[in-house]
Amino acid sequence: MERAELIDECPEVSRIALASAGRDRDLWLAAFALDGRIGRMVLGATEPMLGQMRLAWWRDQFGQPATARPDGDPLLDLIGRSWEGCERALRDLVDGWEALLSQRPLSEADRASFVAGRASLARALAERAGSPSAANEAERAGTLWALADLAVHTQEPDERDAVLNRAAEIARQNLRLPRPLRPLSVIGGLARRSLNSGGRPLLGDRLSPLIALRLGLFGR
Repeated sequence: MERAELIDECPEVSRIALASAGRDRDLWLAAFALDGRIGRMVLGATEPMLGQMRLAWWRDQFGQPATARPDGDPLLDLIGRSWEGCERALRDLVDGWEALLSQRPLSEADRASFVAGRASLARALAERAGSPSAANEAERAGTLWALADLAVHTQEPDERDAVLNRAAEIARQNLRLPRPLRPLSVIGGLARRSLNSGGRPLLGDRLSPLIALRLGLFGR
């Protein structure tokens, strides 16, 4: 039951990517569920200060040993079992999301902070999943993921143009990731497709399920 609840916390694209996870499924589930929960806190915050307080609680948890954290939250418990010793990347993710609490339109520095948080998480996933040699390419996948979300969700044409301009070179080449990082192949591949088409949603058109299936099976 706890696993089902955590899967529900993942955004749709992350749930699709999770289907291609192998033996490190808990690692991926914890990362995607955290990203989903923190994202809802930020995007649903009516008062930036309240959002910052909630994020500060998570940041504090990642700054202490897993044994010192409160029990009872399935996500925090799963993080303690699957991310112990690698919490720095989770703090980076929280910091990145916090930047989106800034006044709109977002500054270049705020956008860069969000991108850096997702990129740090992706690099840590590669290292934690036993593929450290692919860390740089994993980081590119995380960067594409972040840029695509920024392009899709912004209401400011100038901001979208700035995001797409930054993504132009990064999104030019296909991702090449090993099998243990297949969930990043799925998310990064869909994000790359989104950015190359002007920032349309990662999912929703009639071809996206087929593209996701192909990425999940073959990685490209």
